Amino acid sequence: MTINIDQNLKLELIHENHAQPIFDLVDANRAHLREWLPFVDSMQTVEFANNFVKGTMQRNQNGNEFAFVIITNEKVVGRVGVYKIDGQNKIGEIGYWLAENLQGKGIITKSCKAIIGFCFSDLQLNRIEIKCGTGNLKSKTIPEKLNFTHEGILRQGELLYDQFIDLNLYSLLKNDIK
Repeated sequence: MTINIDQNLKLELIHENHAQPIFDLVDANRAHLREWLPFVDSMQTVEFANNFVKGTMQRNQNGNEFAFVIITNEKVVGRVGVYKIDGQNKIGEIGYWLAENLQGKGIITKSCKAIIGFCFSDLQLNRIEIKCGTGNLKSKTIPEKLNFTHEGILRQGELLYDQFIDLNLYSLLKNDIK
C-alpha cells in the first residue's frame, strides 16, 4: 500500500525491502533518535532490522497497526504510522520519527495529515492520539499544528532507558475535522 502525498513525498506500508534502509537511517541518526526512542539501542544489526520489519508486517497484516516508511525523493527518511489500534473503541495512536537533517520541512506534518485521513476514512477510527515526551518540543508541535486537543500529561507514562518520563497526551476526534 502506498499513500502519495505530493510529487516528492509518499508513504509505503513497511515491507521486507525496507529493512536495510531503516537500519541505515537509524544508524546514521542514532544520537538524534535515541533521545526519545527506546528501540534505537537494540537496532545494532541489519538482522535485527529484518526481524523488526517482519514483526511490523505481521502486525500490519493483523490490523493491529499500519506502519509506513516515509519516502522523499525515492529515499527512506523516516517512519510514521497508526499503532495500538483498538478496534472495539475505534482508537489509534500515531507515532513518527524522521532523519535529523530533514526536520523543519513539513514532512512529518504532511505525513501525519495523510495518516489521519487514512485512519478516519479507511480504518473508520473515531479517535486518534499522539503521545510525546513533555520535553520533546519538536514532536509536540505536530499535534498542535494539526489541531489536536491537549488532554493533559500522563505522569511517568513511558520508560525511556532507565527512567520514566512524562508524556503529553493529544487527541483528535473524527467530528473535530471540519
